[in-house]
Amino acid sequence: MKKFDSELLDLQNRMSQMSSLAQSMVALAITAIQDRGKNVREEVDQLETTLDQMQMDIDRDAIRMLTVYGPVATQLRYVLGVSHITTQLERIGDQVVNICESLDLMQTDIANHVQADLHKMAAMVGEMIDSAFSAYFERDAGKAEATRAQDDIVDALNAQIIKRLLSDEVLHNVLTGTEDIADALAQILIARHLERIADQAVNICKEVIFLVHGDDVRHNQV
Repeated sequence: MKKFDSELLDLQNRMSQMSSLAQSMVALAITAIQDRGKNVREEVDQLETTLDQMQMDIDRDAIRMLTVYGPVATQLRYVLGVSHITTQLERIGDQVVNICESLDLMQTDIANHVQADLHKMAAMVGEMIDSAFSAYFERDAGKAEATRAQDDIVDALNAQIIKRLLSDEVLHNVLTGTEDIADALAQILIARHLERIADQAVNICKEVIFLVHGDDVRHNQV
């Protein structure tokens, strides 16, 4: 099994590289949200192309390892989970692209009355992604559980942002021409994409729990 161990190590290294790439994309999105002067679209598009290719390459090799070596126990759970993780990473990349597209819709800077909420939400989502990856590579189920718990806060922030952007005050400003409807729409979309990235972080944490304990909690809500 020395060859399997060698290939498993290589698979882990490539998963680490793919995770770092996804983290970089999330960081770029957060930067663009916090600083409207930053245009990260071209860099994000290039990184997404690389991310997609890495997903296909890693998934192909994971399937081959399952077929050729027939791993068992923790090693089996790890290789089985690889395709689930790469799917989450690819979806994170997609959401980052969506954030950039939503930012392009905006006609002005992010409105003051929701800017703080979006900044807070973006920062928390970034922390969740970092913690989820850390839990995965450290095999830390406790950290995975703690990261999952943060999703409720992100969901609450998303709901709060939507409520404010659909308030009577904002709608009045849109109708009177003092606020652009494109800005409100873009911010709702950005919040939604951030919320989805948080969901992907939660899904990664569920894979960590399965890897460490063998408990399949993918369809558990808590």
